[in-house]
Amino acid sequence: MKKGIYLAIAICAISILAVGCSSKPPASGPVQGSDPATTTPAPILNPDEENEKTQEIEVFYADDQLLQLEQTMKKITFEDDSDKYIKTYAALQNSDQPERIPLWSNIDLLSAHFDQGKLTLDVHIPDEARLGAGGETLALDALRETFFQFDEVTSIDLLVDGNATESLMGHAELEHPLTRE
Repeated sequence: MKKGIYLAIAICAISILAVGCSSKPPASGPVQGSDPATTTPAPILNPDEENEKTQEIEVFYADDQLLQLEQTMKKITFEDDSDKYIKTYAALQNSDQPERIPLWSNIDLLSAHFDQGKLTLDVHIPDEARLGAGGETLALDALRETFFQFDEVTSIDLLVDGNATESLMGHAELEHPLTRE
């Protein structure tokens, strides 16, 4: 019985070797070595990367109970001031920590314009992004705290679908523009 098992294993091993050897492609000629100095590609420099700046910013999210704001440090990479505000808004929309709730996550930024200290943000708020009175107040506070860390921003005009509305979501009064307190 043991001889039969050993014989079967030997036949399988020889079959595997035979199949492996027969599947090799024939050599097309002598193999030539390559000089690593001539085949290593030069690093590709992206001209946009040269103009990019990186900055660590404070971003504010709600705690997991939606009772207060909590600060998180994030790095953003941007090309110019306009791009800096867009990336800052994007940071408000995403949290790396599950216990910190991004209150702006489902609110789309339509445009961001900065002119002489005034930052104008135009947003679209779908129905699923609407918060209660407490959440709306925290969202506005998170926006203020996050954008007023930039010394050049003296006021924020928050528009909803291009209109200066009385309230962001129907609960808290929205000043036009929001100013530093």
